[in-house]
Amino acid sequence: MKHSNILGSATLHITHKNKQWIVAIDDIKDDINGDWFDQSHWLNQGRLLGANSGRGSAWVIKSEWGKWVLRHYLRGGLYAKLNKDHYLWSGLKNTRAYREFELLQQLQTWQLPAPAPVAAKIRKSGLMYQNDLIMAHIPHRQTLAQAIIAHETSEQDWQMTGQTIARFHEHGVFHADLNAHNILLSDKLVHVIDFDKGQIRKPQPGWCEKNLKRLKRSVDKVTPDEHSEGIEQQWQILMDAYHGH
Repeated sequence: MKHSNILGSATLHITHKNKQWIVAIDDIKDDINGDWFDQSHWLNQGRLLGANSGRGSAWVIKSEWGKWVLRHYLRGGLYAKLNKDHYLWSGLKNTRAYREFELLQQLQTWQLPAPAPVAAKIRKSGLMYQNDLIMAHIPHRQTLAQAIIAHETSEQDWQMTGQTIARFHEHGVFHADLNAHNILLSDKLVHVIDFDKGQIRKPQPGWCEKNLKRLKRSVDKVTPDEHSEGIEQQWQILMDAYHGH
């Protein structure tokens, strides 16, 4: 078995061969290979543990270093009907996986509750590319969306969510798709996931408020009609915690 804690490594290691780039934390650079980014590789070894919700296709896998999440980037909206997973190439550092990898590394440096990056793979074909990302799996009780649907959110859940979002905003972290499915609840900590298209910006009330409004729309959307009466009070707990952080 390999050592289980690889999350302290911040060095980024890049290999390039046949129009394929693999980006990895330094601790696994001698072990990683392209097969890691194919779910059938893990399935054949009995290490594919199941699907994970979120943007794109994601699978939980059991590596020799612990649980990881493997995500293949998929397009959304109208583009997905024409081209589900190819993106226009404009350089390695502009690819979705590379940018999210770098952002997640920065969030780890700031000790923000987000997934730790493990590796990324980018494959160029003509003017297009496909990409995948491997991250550490975050143990959690359920997503905020699941808790709302099951009517199982506590006052502490809402408080911790508000405080956590405030921490990200204080560091200028813009989340492109802040919604109730991308917030993971546990007893002592709230994590935020899916930082595809995320950015580091100068903290400003305008975009911070838009982030919160996006989350509120998501909360309203998943809230069952029979529980909608109390959601405003719960949302206010989140907002009070956000502003009082």
